[in-house]
Amino acid sequence: MNGVVRSALALALVTCTAVACSGGGEPARPTASPAAATSALPSPGESPSPSPSPPAVTLEEASRALDAFLDTDDVLRLAGADRWALLLTQDGQRPITIAGIHSQEGEPARYTWDRRTVLVPRQSGRSAVWFAATARRRDASGEVRTGVFTFVRQGQDGRWLNSFASLLYPGEKPPSVALDADGYATALESRDASVAISPNLMGPLHATVAEEGPKGYASGLIAPGPQTTGFYDEIVKTKVTAKADDCMVYESIFASAPNYPTFALRTRDGGAMMLYTLIRTSSWTASAQPQGQPQGLKCAEGRPVAIPAEARWLLNPAKNLFIRQKRQIVETQQYVSAVPPKASTAPAHVVGYEGFVTGGSNR
Repeated sequence: MNGVVRSALALALVTCTAVACSGGGEPARPTASPAAATSALPSPGESPSPSPSPPAVTLEEASRALDAFLDTDDVLRLAGADRWALLLTQDGQRPITIAGIHSQEGEPARYTWDRRTVLVPRQSGRSAVWFAATARRRDASGEVRTGVFTFVRQGQDGRWLNSFASLLYPGEKPPSVALDADGYATALESRDASVAISPNLMGPLHATVAEEGPKGYASGLIAPGPQTTGFYDEIVKTKVTAKADDCMVYESIFASAPNYPTFALRTRDGGAMMLYTLIRTSSWTASAQPQGQPQGLKCAEGRPVAIPAEARWLLNPAKNLFIRQKRQIVETQQYVSAVPPKASTAPAHVVGYEGFVTGGSNR
């Protein structure tokens, strides 16, 4: 193992655990003077006010964890240390990280980051704890985008792992998260009914709009856009061309990912910023013999069908160009949406998206 990878591993597995993830890195609080301590005592017969529980994750701790992840990720990309990079991820971000490495032939893009901000909800720490973050990303070409992340920790001594990462649309600003006097955010429960779409329903409704478009029952709840009604338009066109050009039946199904968490934070307008994952499965199936074709002639059997560029790391064109029965391509997609409060009549807006082909088969 070379020195660069050793440095990366030390950052990822030692620094994060001992510094950013221990919960013991909160700065010492100043000691009150005797006079101040005396004046703070309750008067006879007066019940002392309960002290607020300290947050399970402090703002300082979250900031250190974000810095450690972004800095370590860059070192690992430079070193090509794919296996170590995966140790920093979980949930939907793990297959996306694998795809990001292999789809770029083992040379993933490198970025510089600034304007880092953490969004930390107050939590009890009884189970897994998490926080969200934003940071401005600049690539080698100079393009600037805003990344949105969540990090999750299991137990007080666990390591912070990147669970979710997406990109806001160009020019889009992150939803304005409400913060209390100490700078902490408020997390929404899965079935919170104070917003127009509760967190547990955002993914399924988004999937419905992507499949059914403007005529679907959920269309009024989520605004039109490239990854909502735009997907529907794309599916309709692809069905027509697949049948006409390749004699294939094309289908594309969206589903909420039940094994991946949805994260939601209260926004200043009383709504929520929601971060969630969808799985898209697209398939091309050799169609049955068209009416009027001579008996015994199968329209699409053995027909060559181009493989999308983003799936070529999984499906080698030299081996998988021909479809005899069925081709499937699976995408893992991570979304950022702004959901209005329940009293509002405005639809939810998808404001961020990042997706990679993470699975594929051909037979």
